[in-house]
Amino acid sequence: MKTRERIQAMKSWLLLLLGLSLAGSLQAQYVISGKVLEKAGKGAPFATVTLLQAADSSLVKGALTDEVGQFQLRQLQPGSYLLAVSSIGFKKYYGEAFSYEGQAVALADVVLQPSTNSLGEVTITAQRQVMERKADRYVMHVAASSFQSDNLQDILQALPFVQIKGEEIAVNGKGGVLILLDNVQMPGATLSTVLGSMTGDEVEQIEFITNPSSRYPASVGSVIKITTKRSKQYGMTGSARLTASQGHRGKLLGGTSMTYRREKWVGALHLNYNAGTNWSENNGYRVLQANGERVVLHQDLVSTFTTHKPSLRGSFEYTLGKKSAIGLQATTSYNRTLPSSRTQNRIRFTPEVNGATDSLLATDFKDFGYSVLQNYSLFYRQQLDTLGKSMDVVLTYTPAQRRDQTEMDFQHILSPQGELRRRLRTIRNINASQAAIWVGQVDWELPFRQQWNVTTGAKLTHSRNSTQPTQEVLTSQGFIQDGAFSFENEFEENIVAAYASVDKAVNPRTRVSAGLRSEYATMRVDNITSGNRVVDRDFLDFFPTLLVNHTFSEALQVSANYRATIQRPGFQVLTPFRVYVDDFTITEGNPALRPKYTSSYSLNAVYKGNLFVEFEYKDEQDVYTQLPAAVGDVTVWKDRNFDLSSYSLVGNYGYKITNWWSGSVFAYGAVYDSRIDAEQDNAVTVPRSLFHTFGIENTFSLPAGLRLETSFKYTGPFRYGLIDIVPNHYSRIALKGDLLDKKLQYTLAVTDLLRGDVTGGAINAFNVETNLTNYYDARRVQVGLVYKFGKSTVKNAQNKKLGNEDVVDRVQ
Repeated sequence: MKTRERIQAMKSWLLLLLGLSLAGSLQAQYVISGKVLEKAGKGAPFATVTLLQAADSSLVKGALTDEVGQFQLRQLQPGSYLLAVSSIGFKKYYGEAFSYEGQAVALADVVLQPSTNSLGEVTITAQRQVMERKADRYVMHVAASSFQSDNLQDILQALPFVQIKGEEIAVNGKGGVLILLDNVQMPGATLSTVLGSMTGDEVEQIEFITNPSSRYPASVGSVIKITTKRSKQYGMTGSARLTASQGHRGKLLGGTSMTYRREKWVGALHLNYNAGTNWSENNGYRVLQANGERVVLHQDLVSTFTTHKPSLRGSFEYTLGKKSAIGLQATTSYNRTLPSSRTQNRIRFTPEVNGATDSLLATDFKDFGYSVLQNYSLFYRQQLDTLGKSMDVVLTYTPAQRRDQTEMDFQHILSPQGELRRRLRTIRNINASQAAIWVGQVDWELPFRQQWNVTTGAKLTHSRNSTQPTQEVLTSQGFIQDGAFSFENEFEENIVAAYASVDKAVNPRTRVSAGLRSEYATMRVDNITSGNRVVDRDFLDFFPTLLVNHTFSEALQVSANYRATIQRPGFQVLTPFRVYVDDFTITEGNPALRPKYTSSYSLNAVYKGNLFVEFEYKDEQDVYTQLPAAVGDVTVWKDRNFDLSSYSLVGNYGYKITNWWSGSVFAYGAVYDSRIDAEQDNAVTVPRSLFHTFGIENTFSLPAGLRLETSFKYTGPFRYGLIDIVPNHYSRIALKGDLLDKKLQYTLAVTDLLRGDVTGGAINAFNVETNLTNYYDARRVQVGLVYKFGKSTVKNAQNKKLGNEDVVDRVQ
């Protein structure tokens, strides 16, 4: 498309957004109002209020009570309704039917009744449901679980419907995950740092959105939305925590959270410190042809990384009036790997797999460095009318810096008996990068009469990233730079995005939501070393979404979904670089890597809020993953594209056997068909593969306020492109209790009892065969303490999102 046509397309979008934002009348609307009480005179904060049709109890409208228990329901048609109210620890309330004729109605106060169950002479309060399943998401109430002293990485790892492979996270098999913390994006560059340093004590609930709307970036396949706790009363509220765990090596996590609220403003501060040693081992082999002979390289690698990870998050929000608010948010995450971190690598050369050793490559090296990522955000929110129309404006600046260094102590070829045969060169690799992202975003929520709702917005993103991978060789004069493995690259990306979605209740039982997102992106990569522009791409894409939800009865809801997405390659893999690992291993960048385009079609049903079933077909073009190819006796690892289509079926059933025993089972299966182009552009047919995973979790409320949780999940072997993934499983048992009048909470937990949390697989790609398995010290014993001070805490009114979700995950 020509430049003039692109500009015209962007102008059309902006005109559309302006028209939508000014559309409709700003007229007042009569409401149904009331108040919910936990007991006489005490309001029930953040209780769930739902308005149901009196004829068939179908859902009409929902709302949450405010901090003193009051609620309002707007945009209603005249008719006969009844009110239902639910709140944790109380019996569900159903009111009598009443008529609404369009006038303001003030209902009588609703007084909730506590929910308890007697077990012999011991009274056990009915447990809060930890996991709920809705048509487009899972909702996990972390505050009701035993995960108070676990970090977020461990929480996600234990959930049966979340798949974690290294740094990659998927929900129901859907990758491209966007993680929002109070609607603030968690950068992919330090994702593991943030997830590893933040504990469940800070979290009220986590939503796993499996069918995102067009409001989210087109690179997002699923959303993990984390909502933290906040004080509901004026003054100071907070908690302090300390967690220690032991596996092969020990780890320590400590921190504090504080919230201070006044009449018109609220401030929050979260400080965490994570320290310890990450131990891992890598075992396997690779088979290649060298000088006309078949050679097998058996690898045994053990690493110990000692890290310190302080992080600081703060926010401040001020209410300007009844209809507007302004706020600031800031996050700083620092990750330092100490020079004491060591890796021992041994490669045995044999003529066949598990054969007698001919010689041995022995390499010891140390890894150290640091990364710093910061987010600074300014947001403004304005309510436009009494119908609920609103506008959000967000400005964000995200600087990131990283420097990693790997330095060999020696690299020797030894005899089978361990005698020195030959010294190879000693190498030092330094990888430094600096990135900056600027984002401006505006969103409108535009509800109208007759249950019409329009959501629209626009976003501008500018990203720059500079990388300087450098290799140095040890000589008699010290380390000297090797020009063949040293580069400087500049990456620049600009994205102009706009979206609009319309949501309409066609009838009391059917709701349709349709959206369209447009993204115009430019990507430039300059090799400063050679003076060449190695990547110069423009993309103009349109991504539609469609959701049709029909309520057959109070027990059954069915939804049909369609969504198109894109996943652009990360900054690092697009830049031209070569990293020397050892004399037989090199990794490379791939400037020719293409973005992945995905179209997904799904049909799901929710029955009685307990059973969820979804069938999905997904067509993915230009999926990319790292694959090896042999050049002589050197294995070169590089990201390459392939196509993938799949049919999947997922089921989740939540059960409650008694008031003190509940749980859920999860199962997911998919059939994969893959195709990849070889180096000579000849299509390689990949055999069909079956992916399957299942999990079960149970929660038991015991006497004396104790709570026991157990979970187990298993993923079988399957083929992903040219990779045969190894099977893995993960287990967890945790006991939670309280002391000091429930101000001090303790958790005792054991994870990965059977030592099955492994990653890796076999690859038979092009002219090399590899088989590798990794284990990351997941079998651990953990003790956690959380002490709460100040006033009680409840759900947080959500903060504003940064808007850089689709870019910052690819900084590094």
